[in-house]
Amino acid sequence: MSTELRNVPDCEAQNELTQTRFWGGKDRMQCLQVTQTKHKSERTAGAGVADFFNHLSLTKHQARMLAVELMLFAEGREVEEFEDCGGDDHHAVEVNADTMAHLANSN
Repeated sequence: MSTELRNVPDCEAQNELTQTRFWGGKDRMQCLQVTQTKHKSERTAGAGVADFFNHLSLTKHQARMLAVELMLFAEGREVEEFEDCGGDDHHAVEVNADTMAHLANSN
């Protein structure tokens, strides 16, 4: 069973991002799928329904880690691959207190 969650705010028309929560099985548990309609210029003729959408399916852990990276990007503080901060144990250190508070209040 899946549940449609609210669309990502302030993303409309071709930029619309929809969210669907679904059961990913015993190993993955609850997951999230984020879907976006492809722009007409990105579609391949005759490719079928799958060619109309981009989607990303994430576990809760993946969603949490991606949220940190997205906040860093939004703040102009993204970490380039060769600048890696040392992995998951050091990951949260890269994020300022305001970002962490914002993520905590978003739940």
